[in-house]
Amino acid sequence: MSNSNILNIELIKKSLKTIDIARSIIYLEQTTSTNDIAKKLCSEGHHHGTIIIAEEQTAGRGRKKNRWLSIKGKGLYFSLILEPPVSSNVQLLTLGAGIAVANAIEKVCSVDSRLKWPNDVYIQNKKVAGILAEAISKRNESFKVILGVGINVNHDKRDFDDEIARIATSLKISSGKSVPREQVFVEFVSELAKIYSEIAKGKTSIVIKYWLDKALYVDEEVVVETENTSVVGKFIGLNDAGAMLLKDHNQNLHEIWAADVVRCRNI
Repeated sequence: MSNSNILNIELIKKSLKTIDIARSIIYLEQTTSTNDIAKKLCSEGHHHGTIIIAEEQTAGRGRKKNRWLSIKGKGLYFSLILEPPVSSNVQLLTLGAGIAVANAIEKVCSVDSRLKWPNDVYIQNKKVAGILAEAISKRNESFKVILGVGINVNHDKRDFDDEIARIATSLKISSGKSVPREQVFVEFVSELAKIYSEIAKGKTSIVIKYWLDKALYVDEEVVVETENTSVVGKFIGLNDAGAMLLKDHNQNLHEIWAADVVRCRNI
């Protein structure tokens, strides 16, 4: 597959032509945020299987509106429009996307990556990818989820300032060589299609198992900072809906649905 600085979209479309979640692929040289474009397209009637992919984002973001560095021609910045069964949990789709990113990295780069709850992918304790899922539910319309993904692919160390370099990496930095972005994207979509099928069928336990197999900090003491408080305890797993299960020092069990920071207490 191409290793050019510009994505070969025709090659991507050809490779994914039989994949249900990639029915329509829209390519943009530059945009503010692919999630913002996906929301606009949803309002205009676009449906399940639409993917927006951009060479560059000027206002890419992650959870809590944190900025995502989106350098032209270096990474993968894209959003999928999905229409899962209403009973499907958005959290599980986020976890599923993390699994798909990790599997794609392993297949293309032979690099081991780990998943940090709820929406990050790490290589050697540095972030390489992030996921942002946003639900759209309107009366008389099908339930939609916009799944935004950002992956640092061919970023060099000089692309990161000192602050970001302490916490971020790329596939090129980790593998020591340039990586074909098209191949990473095709593998991701193919892997996500399999996981999405399991979620749509209600086979949530399989997705939870896949995620925990690659998870950071399981059975370790962590600090979880939620919107209102901090909780210290052992990360013992996930519930069936993808919430973090934390057992504190008094043996009380906490279900964590959203957190600003999850970190190993010893770091």
